[in-house]
Amino acid sequence: MGMPQDWHAEPAIPLTCFVSPEVAFNSRALNGWFSYVKYHDDIGFFCVHAYGVCEWLFTVMLMTMAVLASATSLCVAFIFFRRRFKRVLRGNHVDDARKLREVPSITAVIPCYLPNEQYIIEETVEWIMHKVEYSGQLNVIVVYNTPIELPEIQQRFLEMQEMSWPGGRSFRAVHVTESRSKAANLNAALKLTEDPYVVIYDADHHPDPDSLILLWEKMSRRGVDCVQGSYYMRNLSQNQFGCRPCSFPFLARIIDAEFFTDWFLMKLVTRTFFLGNGYFSGSNALWRTAALASREFDVDAQTEDVDMAIQQLLDGRRIEFCAESRSGELAPIDCRGLWKQRLRWTIGWDETSLKHSGAFTNGGSLNCRARCGLVWTFLARWAMTMLTVGAVYVGLPVTTYWPLRDAVWGKTITYTGRVCFLAGTGPWLLATLEALLQAPRRGRQGFIQAFFVFLVASPFGFASFFLFNFFLQLTSCFKLSTGRVGAWEVTKRAAPTKTMKHDVDHATCATDVVADEIEGVSAERNLKIVIPMPEDMQDGAGFSPNQITPSTAESSESLSDHRVCGQALPV
Repeated sequence: MGMPQDWHAEPAIPLTCFVSPEVAFNSRALNGWFSYVKYHDDIGFFCVHAYGVCEWLFTVMLMTMAVLASATSLCVAFIFFRRRFKRVLRGNHVDDARKLREVPSITAVIPCYLPNEQYIIEETVEWIMHKVEYSGQLNVIVVYNTPIELPEIQQRFLEMQEMSWPGGRSFRAVHVTESRSKAANLNAALKLTEDPYVVIYDADHHPDPDSLILLWEKMSRRGVDCVQGSYYMRNLSQNQFGCRPCSFPFLARIIDAEFFTDWFLMKLVTRTFFLGNGYFSGSNALWRTAALASREFDVDAQTEDVDMAIQQLLDGRRIEFCAESRSGELAPIDCRGLWKQRLRWTIGWDETSLKHSGAFTNGGSLNCRARCGLVWTFLARWAMTMLTVGAVYVGLPVTTYWPLRDAVWGKTITYTGRVCFLAGTGPWLLATLEALLQAPRRGRQGFIQAFFVFLVASPFGFASFFLFNFFLQLTSCFKLSTGRVGAWEVTKRAAPTKTMKHDVDHATCATDVVADEIEGVSAERNLKIVIPMPEDMQDGAGFSPNQITPSTAESSESLSDHRVCGQALPV
């Protein structure tokens, strides 16, 4: 038997391998929709590979994201252009609201945790009394709880109850001694409310002058049980983003841009195309008193507003959004405060979603669309989170390292990836355009807001916010699964040592107030503010200053007269 003549014969070349990449590219089956070309160093050929398991999983993930992103973009476009058409056809709802003859009595309920909000509550009451338009009777009730006695503030409440307010408006303060939560305060207030309608404001909210009449106009026109207004940040130049020394006063502006995109576009997408209803968000909401009082706020819930919203939706209540009814609130004082606030929100959404999940399909007075909307809004978001993690934080790095080209990935993955990106730019551009169109309402601040909307709604901003929310979700799941949720934690409010600019009427301070971490000095009023922070209050309910001394002899003036650029200072 003869020996082979060539002991080093070259390996057989597969029929799908070619010397030229062009030939390999043109030789793919089905025009390359499910195959790609890869160069093999060991044989020096370009080979055609059909999609394997990994490629098919990546394809399914991208196609799902492409469908969802395209649907979202189309829905956002619908909301954007519908708003334009409505304004052309129906005009200004503010004018319609001012012409309404039926203006029933309304009770404004302001739940308050005094040690944390003692510096802002009086200004909020005065703002509502003097700034908020409503031709009918408006009765304001502050329901508060406090773990310590604050005789000066409580005495001031008594004085305010005896004051004469504009338009015959009345004020009442109620100390809910057994309360340990905002929910308990609200439950107590509803038992005291005799008016047929009730509007709820948080203690830091300053509603726009036309906000209440817009809520009432929509409620009377649509015949619904609740109308939920929108929020924005009113302390735009105060709060810090980042960690010292690399921190900038941008935190409130970033949150403001996020809220704008959410309220004027994304929440309306949920209401119009999925849920068929809006949902209660805790503040700046007008309710039929009978509807709200038919259920109780859960005193153990982290987010009593979400829990109440689900209960009301399961009862078949109709809730509408009115983004044009705006109310300015205070942003958390720093990134740590933002994390704590958003973690409470995330835990609250998760625990209430799990608590009521069975009723989404079996309980309540709901039609099929409403049930599907509840499942999508409150349960499917967990699956969407994992899907987005794969698409953004797996797909993006992979397609960056291996460029998204036909020869590298095949037509299916290439075109699907491009659709994902292009569809994702739709909400970005429309949110920016919406902010620009609404910028004149807020003057210079409106155009600054439009710039931050451009950043926050961009793909980079979306990826950053999603990463932040993803870590919140992981932390929430860990705490819920290990039983480490803990008690309800109040969002810390800073004492008024800095200017809090309110841009509703485009007012600005004539004098800047310069303050450091501990001691603030106002050149305008020569007020020295010393704020010691007890160790047991730094991470809890908030500030508990024990020394605030005005250097000027003005002790005879009322509390509301001591202000630094509009912020009331307790004396």
